[in-house]
Amino acid sequence: MTAANVPILRSTAAAYAFLISHWQRALLAAAPYTLAYLAQLVLLGSVDAATASPALAMLSFMLSLATVVASLALSASCLRMAVLGDYSGRFGLKAGQDEWRIFLVGLLVSLLTMIVFVLIFMFWATVANSVAGAALQSSGVAPEEAGLELADAMAYMSNAGWVIVVVTGLMGAGMMTWLSARLVMAFPATIADHKIRVLSVWPLSDGNATRIAVALILTSLPLFVLEVGAYELLCAILGSRPLYAPFTVGPDATNIEAFASLQEYMRWNGLMAFLNVPVFSGLYAYIYRNRIAARDGRG
Repeated sequence: MTAANVPILRSTAAAYAFLISHWQRALLAAAPYTLAYLAQLVLLGSVDAATASPALAMLSFMLSLATVVASLALSASCLRMAVLGDYSGRFGLKAGQDEWRIFLVGLLVSLLTMIVFVLIFMFWATVANSVAGAALQSSGVAPEEAGLELADAMAYMSNAGWVIVVVTGLMGAGMMTWLSARLVMAFPATIADHKIRVLSVWPLSDGNATRIAVALILTSLPLFVLEVGAYELLCAILGSRPLYAPFTVGPDATNIEAFASLQEYMRWNGLMAFLNVPVFSGLYAYIYRNRIAARDGRG
């Protein structure tokens, strides 16, 4: 490893070191978001969308708006602490230009990521359809006459067909992770420069996108294990799954268990922002300083 490379393990350690040294401040900054998000979860879990009154619909909208605003304030607060060492504002929270910049950068990064995701997914779906169609034909089933959905047609695929589909999917996931690694510097750069930075930070990750991606994954794994373990422990204590809701589709309201479980864990992940946001703010800030030092010849 040369001095110009992003140190993967040190980056991950720096992310958790930032959480350990700033957890009290992060917890205070996350309080408005956590309360708004909890209220939103309680409302969603106790009100049937089909029978909700206009007043409850308006309350749900207001809670959603409050959650977004509080999330932006939390993100900007943690990034200011991590990048600039700035803890100004009440509990580190402000409602100023940093928050608007983070909102716009997040919107632009999400839009760019979504466009690439759609293109990758369309390619993967084309490959999966082709492989499944070939499997149907080799089984003596005419795809046009069978009228099977992709999920049903995939049941006819051989092991080789599954390898092709899975490998293509993993390649797509790898490309998305690589893209995320190239774009994450936009957030600390926007805070550091007090200007909106998105594609202008692309050169900072030149030659290090893979290392940044690995650092992102290694940082995510302990959080994932901790948060899933905490939720499963909570469910065991309560004897129920408080964030579970069926994911129903079709006229028969068929529940898709995999999607229902995914939504359940995503709701819990959203509640854990008081851990997630400071950890990744610390990671982004450390990598950003490393890349700036390397660019300026100080690495």
